[in-house]
This record gives sequence, C-alpha cells and structure tokens, in this order.
Amino acid sequence: MQEQVDEEHLENILSELEDYQITHASLLKIPRASDDCESTVAIARPIGVSILPTTFPRHLFNHALNIQTLFNQLYMKISEDDAWLQNTIQKLGEADTFVAKLWSIWERVRNEGEVQPLRCGIFRSDYMIHHDSSRTSGREATTKDYINQFLMDSELKQVEFNTYSCAGGAHANTVANMHRYLASKCIHKVSHLPINHAVRSMVEALECAHREYGSPVDKSRGTAILMTVQPNNVNICDERPVEYALSECEPPIVLYRVEFSDEIVRKCSLGPSRELLFRPNFENEAVEISVVYQRAGYDPHEYDQQGIHARYMLERSRAIKCPTILSHLAGLKKVQQELTSPGMTERFIAPDIASVLRRTFVPQYPFDVSQEGIQAKEIALDKHKAENHVLKPSLEGGGNNIYGKDISDFLKTVPEKEWSKYVLMERIRPPLTHGVLISPVDTHKGPVICELGILGTCLWRGDGQGGEKVRVIHNNTAGWTFKTKPEDVQEMSVVKGYGCFDCPSLL
Repeated sequence: MQEQVDEEHLENILSELEDYQITHASLLKIPRASDDCESTVAIARPIGVSILPTTFPRHLFNHALNIQTLFNQLYMKISEDDAWLQNTIQKLGEADTFVAKLWSIWERVRNEGEVQPLRCGIFRSDYMIHHDSSRTSGREATTKDYINQFLMDSELKQVEFNTYSCAGGAHANTVANMHRYLASKCIHKVSHLPINHAVRSMVEALECAHREYGSPVDKSRGTAILMTVQPNNVNICDERPVEYALSECEPPIVLYRVEFSDEIVRKCSLGPSRELLFRPNFENEAVEISVVYQRAGYDPHEYDQQGIHARYMLERSRAIKCPTILSHLAGLKKVQQELTSPGMTERFIAPDIASVLRRTFVPQYPFDVSQEGIQAKEIALDKHKAENHVLKPSLEGGGNNIYGKDISDFLKTVPEKEWSKYVLMERIRPPLTHGVLISPVDTHKGPVICELGILGTCLWRGDGQGGEKVRVIHNNTAGWTFKTKPEDVQEMSVVKGYGCFDCPSLL
C-alpha cells in the first residue's frame, strides 16, 4: 500500500531525491543552442521520476521476469524466418514506405549473402495490469480489502514487444537504486523494492557478443563496439552508462558513438572481407567493429538516401548486429498482431510454451480484407465501439498511438489504402493506484497507471532455415523498467514528457 506523507515529509524526500538525481545523472540533456562552445554550455534537467515507489503485484512482476526468456526464444525464431516475415508484412510494405525501405535493404543483403551468422538482441516486453473493474468500479487501490480484490482480479497483459533501440534500462536502474537508498535511510518507508541489474545485464550481452566475434581480420587492428545514436541526443544518461561500464570490463572494451546516418557514411567503410572499419578521426588508424549496437535508425525521417546507404553498409558488414534488420522487422506491431492469430505463435515454439505467452496477449485486428479486417473497420468507425481500442502504427518512441473515440476521425484523414499499416488493439484496462510523481512541469499526487518493461538479452547463431535450428549462445532476463503516468495521460514515453520512471513496491 502506498505510503501517505505530509507536505513537510514530502519536501524532505524531494530534497534527497533531487540530490540523488543530480549526482547519479538521472537527467535529460538539453542540447546546446549554438555551435559556439565558448559562449554556450550544455544544460541538463532531471528526468521525471516517482517521489514514492508505486504498488505492483509481486506475483505478476515475478511472472513477467520468468517468461522473458521464452519471449526471447520466440523472437529469435521469428528473426530467422524471413519467408514468414515477408508474408506477414508484405501488405504492410505496400502502404508503409518505411517498412518497404527496411525490407528492400534486407533483400539486398540476403541476395548478396550474409557474412555474419551471429545475432545479438536486447529486447523489452512491456506490460500493463488488466483489471476487471466491474467489481471495483474504477476506485483507487488504497484499502487492504480492495488491494486483495485487486490482486485476485488482475492479469498481466502485453502492451508491445520491442526489439530495436530498447531504451530506459539505465534510467530504470538509477531510479530503482535511488528508491532503495532512500528506503535504507528511512527517508521514505516503502519496502519490498526489487533489485535492478539492467545496465550490468546489457553490458554482459554486448561483452559476450564482442568476445564471440573473435580476432579482427587484420591482426594489427583493434576491435570495438559501435553505438549508433541520433544527432542532438537528449538521452545520453541512458546510453553513456553502457559505454562507461564496457570500458571497465577486463580487458576493457571500447565503444564509439556514431550519429545515424551522416557520421556513419563519413567514418565507416568495409574491408575486403566486409569487416566494418571505423575511423574515430582521419588521423587515427581504423578499428574493426565487432558489434553494431543500434540506438538510432527507428524513425522514418532517418531513411533518406544517405540513411538507406548507411543502414545497408552496417547490415552487410561482418559486424554482429544488435539487432539485425530482420529482428528490427520482427518488432513491428503487425507481427505482434499476427502472433495472436490461431497457430501462429505455435509455428515457432512448442504449444505448451505458446499457451503461457498467449495468456498475456490481448485481441488485435488487422486492416485487410479478412473477416478480422472487416471487423476492425466496423469497430474503428463506430465511436462507441472504438472507445475500448487503440490504433497503433509500426513506429517506436511513443506519442504515435490514437485512442478511443479519436480513431474514427483520424482514419478519415488517412487514405483507406494506407489503413493496412495500422493495427487495432483492445485497450488494456489497468487499475488505478495512488502515486506521487514529479516532472519538470508539475508534481502529481493521485491516481496513476503503471507499465512494467522486462528486458531480455540474447545471442544466437542463425541457421538460414527459418529458425528450425537456431543455436542459442546466450538467453537471459536482463532487468526491468517501470514507468508511471497520471491516469488522464494517454502515452507513457518519459523522454517525451508523458510519464515518469518509477520503482515497484511489490505487494
């Protein structure tokens, strides 16, 4: 149950919390306003966080942790089945130029022949609690009797599965440590706070991939990891901790950041064996890249002609990709929708495992000529029926979904031939719990909604046979993210200012 605090105690927590955020880089960078470094300085602001941990059912938290390696297994198999992926996203590609560009890059790589069978994945499965509110009528979970009922009536439901540029691990790690520190000093009295090893787990996965890559083609060169990043990056405090932790490995592993896509084109090239060579600056010798860790390249605007060229160079190289372009495509909302169809999840994993994962699925519908597609159109164009649904494009980063009664008006602005790039998903109805949140804009005390993300890491050797004989080298659950937003806010992205990073207080 959420700790209730008076204003004086709240101010004491805030003071401690602010100091922790500043000294542990729980921040977002504000890019310089000018290129004149002498007259301007880089500025940062604290990222939105919870002042107190928010309640969450322990058994659902543990269940999410326990099934992550099963989801990893599923998406490793999907990432190797390009025939199934092609069939699944073919119609999507006709309406979605972004997906069509990605698939075209893959076809060029496939036709030329891959030179690197190893693949690395840092995935994240996001969940909300789905609650039968008919017995509790939307009240906040505050009393003991209500919480017991809340636990009995709740299920874990998957919001989405992310395979590309999965963010939030370092922020979540820091906020979890912060709340555990505050609790250890009795600055707040919330207990049952889980440990989070997200950064360490991501580093272990990248280190494993780096070691598996082996020696450089030219023994006189060194090797390094390359992280692709967006220009004017505000989220360095989620990315840099991975870089710094890799430098503390024994022996140290160097990670270079490179902006997608201009800097890739200028500083990268392929050697005779398609080894990926990177020159930090033109005075230095090239280093051979062992792993490409993608933290950019997920926005359609990044794929102009130069962006396409940069991604193609990376994909056809000998470097291990984290993730490959097929794993990128496996994270499309269309794929998630297709897996809810009868027999589709079972195509990749055993029926008993599939049944466990299916219990987290919610109904989803395509916009096509099938019976389900006809049903989707009927629901979407009826404002009353649409109230219980979300319209989702295959885009990352938050802020892209259309909710409830707005779906009908939105679709009227989109040519019907482009509707197929969306999926219609039934809304998850999470219970309202009490939360205390702070952001640069405001402090919120009252009803909140939580989203749990479970990170998974994997390394495998592809078989080129539709995933039938994938050889798994590494498959782990890798920590978690926990985000909370006020009940009246639709989206959850913390970097874009919708929600806050939080830590669950396990019931």
